[in-house]
Amino acid sequence: MPDFLAPGDYFRQRKSYPRKWLGQHFLSQPSTALKIVQSAALRDADAVVEIGPGLGSLTRFILPLAKKLHLIELDKDMVEYLRAVIPSQKVVIHQQDALSFDFGNIAAIEGRRLVVLGNLPYNISSPLMFHLLESFPAVERAVFMVQKEVGARFAATPSTKDYGVLTVLLGIYSKVRTLFTVGPGQFYPSPKVDSVVLRIDFAEERPPGPDFDFLRKLVSKVFQQRRKTLGKNFSGMFGLSGTALKECFEQAAIDPKRRPETLSAEEFLVLAELVLRRGYFL
Repeated sequence: MPDFLAPGDYFRQRKSYPRKWLGQHFLSQPSTALKIVQSAALRDADAVVEIGPGLGSLTRFILPLAKKLHLIELDKDMVEYLRAVIPSQKVVIHQQDALSFDFGNIAAIEGRRLVVLGNLPYNISSPLMFHLLESFPAVERAVFMVQKEVGARFAATPSTKDYGVLTVLLGIYSKVRTLFTVGPGQFYPSPKVDSVVLRIDFAEERPPGPDFDFLRKLVSKVFQQRRKTLGKNFSGMFGLSGTALKECFEQAAIDPKRRPETLSAEEFLVLAELVLRRGYFL
């Protein structure tokens, strides 16, 4: 196994510091890194993508398990370090932003859905989730460490303050589980907040009905006025006649006096399909 440096040793040797603009906080506890990788339940045939490998805290434990490993790293210094430390033919290092990474293309090249892992920079966690959902069904499952507050939004339940657009969309396309919490002291440098590790298992097939773009627009528009009832939201946004709107809610068995945050992901999907059937577009 390659000899990866601890974060403190790496920066002391180079007399440099983590880049704040990249949100760099390096996991320095090997036992936690191993636990994260084990949570992905990697199999021999899996094609794995790691986002933001940095100094290889997760990478060292993924390498013996993955058939093929793609590393996405934006920091050029980290890329140079990884290329020097990992002279492996089964590893491909992509120097780019994960938000522009083509997961679908890699899944096609590998001939299988991907397993994605990462200690995600806090500033890209939510945009990355949207990007992965847009890439469906390229990803089979993912294990991420994110800011605790962000993780709460990903795994929220209806009628809670954290429940929102991304919660609904993840609920339609995947199952999100919160696995465990990681304290600030396990990072270099230490962040000011706790982190959580999540496992996201994506559906095997795209759910029938509206495509992702339509669902995202519909749910986003409704949550822009989350204090309004659904009836008022829909009548003001979708151009539905009173009769058509009433039929949509009746067929979905949803009370139009409810507010957006009370609907489950499944109820949003049913309602979106009924709206789409009537030919109304956003």
